[in-house]
Amino acid sequence: MSLPQVVLPGELDGRHVLVVPRGTDVVAMATAWFPETAWTREPVTAAQATASARPMTGARFRGIVADVAEPSPGVLRLDGAASLEGPIPAGPTVAHAAGLSPQDVDLYALVPADPRASLDVVYGWMSAAARRAAGSIVPAERTQVVVPDPGSAIDLTLWSPIPLSAQDALPLVRPAMTGARVGPTDVPHPQQAEGSSGPPTFSVTATFEYDGAITVRTGRSSEVPVALSRLDWREFGPWSYHVSWQPPEPAELRNEHPSQLHLIARSRVEPSIARVAAALWRAVGGTVVDSGGFVVTPDELRDRATARR
Repeated sequence: MSLPQVVLPGELDGRHVLVVPRGTDVVAMATAWFPETAWTREPVTAAQATASARPMTGARFRGIVADVAEPSPGVLRLDGAASLEGPIPAGPTVAHAAGLSPQDVDLYALVPADPRASLDVVYGWMSAAARRAAGSIVPAERTQVVVPDPGSAIDLTLWSPIPLSAQDALPLVRPAMTGARVGPTDVPHPQQAEGSSGPPTFSVTATFEYDGAITVRTGRSSEVPVALSRLDWREFGPWSYHVSWQPPEPAELRNEHPSQLHLIARSRVEPSIARVAAALWRAVGGTVVDSGGFVVTPDELRDRATARR
């Protein structure tokens, strides 16, 4: 959306800035896309600086305070192309200017390592991270803000070491799709994945009267999301169970501002998607990843599944 000039702290002028709610674990989100993410300079928070400002002990040091570090942002290396400088704390006024509700926020400024390097992946991550954290992006020119819809990433994929047959999966997912039509006719003839062992891959589709359809599609791949690369190999596997939503009007998925009917339908099917993923996870284990490439913990999956329909 277009706004008057967005005012951020002057030291961030000329930089793209990621704005997230205070305390957001940006390191975890960065690691999901960039496994080698690391602090090249650790941040010093105000609390850390205050804790270190203790008077020196002993008679000859009475009243003297030791040199302490000032609060300062760190530098978080994403990859060879760019780093983030932050967190830089800001208050409700800055949050509102950045398109968010008034709240305390942290700012992270993008620092390119090489002006000639492509930053397409980094920009993609910033958008996904802002969506995941319910944050925003303030571009360098400061004439607009980008506020990705945090509710749009509802598709989930379970990566498991255990495959299921269509006959075993159907009884698991049917109870999770309350109010939908799910039956044997919704299970296409299984097709064996090329070069794979185990049961054939399959898909199951559940159709809701007003809210579109949910499809569970299985597959096997030698490539898994980057977010899984830092997990123990026993926590995931090559078998994927992709749970996706097809809205009544598929074109709405590409709209920056979808209709109210789309938003209502999405809010009603989101718990069903989470319940399907949770049912499969309980049966075969593994790790769930959302459509932004971030790991969804069992607690988060439970929260999504218990949301009111």
